[in-house]
Amino acid sequence: MLDYLIYIIAFFITLPIIATIVAYFLFGKIYAHKWQVIHSTVHWTTIWYVVAVPMLLKLLFDRSFIGMILLLLLVILTIIIYYQWKVRTEVEMKQAIKILWRICFLLFLLMYLILVCFGIVRRIFY
Repeated sequence: MLDYLIYIIAFFITLPIIATIVAYFLFGKIYAHKWQVIHSTVHWTTIWYVVAVPMLLKLLFDRSFIGMILLLLLVILTIIIYYQWKVRTEVEMKQAIKILWRICFLLFLLMYLILVCFGIVRRIFY
């Protein structure tokens, strides 16, 4: 039983787009409102992209970029908190982390797609 769980986790790390599609259809059965389905899908599948991108970077460039990724996320969170402080003079950490999580989904989805395309082109031509 544990082996099957490990295989499922590895599959979703390797192909997080499949996890996103599966989550979208599952949440579509649970929620009636389209935006609630999209937000739940983004919330639950971001972690797959966050894990997949460093693995792809390690595979393609044979280097670890985890420190740079953590620094980038910290800088983005700092910008969000600074913006909240300037606009409202009150920082809401829960909202800042929620915004960071959604930005992470977009950022890591984009990086995942670029890295997959780069890996395919690299494999074909080199």
